[in-house]
Amino acid sequence: MMTDTSTTLTAAPGARRFADRARALLSTGMVRIVLVALAAGTFAPVAFMIFKSLTKQDGTNALTFTAWAAVLSGQLPQAGLISLTVSLVAIVVILSIGTLAAFGFAKLRFRGSQTIMAIIVVLMLVPGQTFIITEYFNFSSLGLIGNLPAVGVLYGVTQLPFAIFIFTNFFRAIPDELVEAAIIDGASYPRAFWSIFLPLARPAMVTVGVLAFIGVWNDLLVALLFLPTPGQRTLSVVMAGAQDTRVFDVSQVMAGALLSAIPCIIVYLIFQKQIAIGLTAGTGK
Repeated sequence: MMTDTSTTLTAAPGARRFADRARALLSTGMVRIVLVALAAGTFAPVAFMIFKSLTKQDGTNALTFTAWAAVLSGQLPQAGLISLTVSLVAIVVILSIGTLAAFGFAKLRFRGSQTIMAIIVVLMLVPGQTFIITEYFNFSSLGLIGNLPAVGVLYGVTQLPFAIFIFTNFFRAIPDELVEAAIIDGASYPRAFWSIFLPLARPAMVTVGVLAFIGVWNDLLVALLFLPTPGQRTLSVVMAGAQDTRVFDVSQVMAGALLSAIPCIIVYLIFQKQIAIGLTAGTGK
């Protein structure tokens, strides 16, 4: 009896360890299965678009690159360049003005700064469509309808509240002693901003820049109203016009949609780590 009892007591911890390991493996396997299912569900529409863009729509589903050849030889490449130009102008405006304003709010506290920051936060909640009519009349009176740089500036200004909010939170997380040490060493505030804070803000700048690029690249309303000339249409406007026709080629529409999505996917994949760091640091304080 003593031998059986000791054997049972010795085996019990081993059995518990085996059960714990089995539960851990089971939970890990379930998590992987769920993640694989989510990935498959996310990629399924993309796979369907690729299939449709590479097959004939005559019932045979034969492999063909006719749709891609038609898309690449049409007006989509030019529209893509226009979208890229407008997006880059907007990013320059957002990063240059947003970082300077955020540095002032975070490190150069002045009278009324909290009130102005509260207004900026409120502006983040206001849809851009609210001001679209006023902006259109202002642009029309200044003769800026169809002006690519002006439209890029408009995109940048409309996204400034979000950028200032992210940059301000990021700069507030940086110790004030860095500014004080730079001033004691004889550096001015612009020099401290340029040499210390701007290099540290690269993750936040990448985050804001990528999000701004995706937003401007996919926008339809502003581009449709402020760039009405056929030769100045952005990629989203051209794609919307192709889908509005009564008779259209499904293969070309799918190829065009993939072509318009590829730049956003590439930019996100390149900067995904910086985006995660920037979003985390931007909400740190």
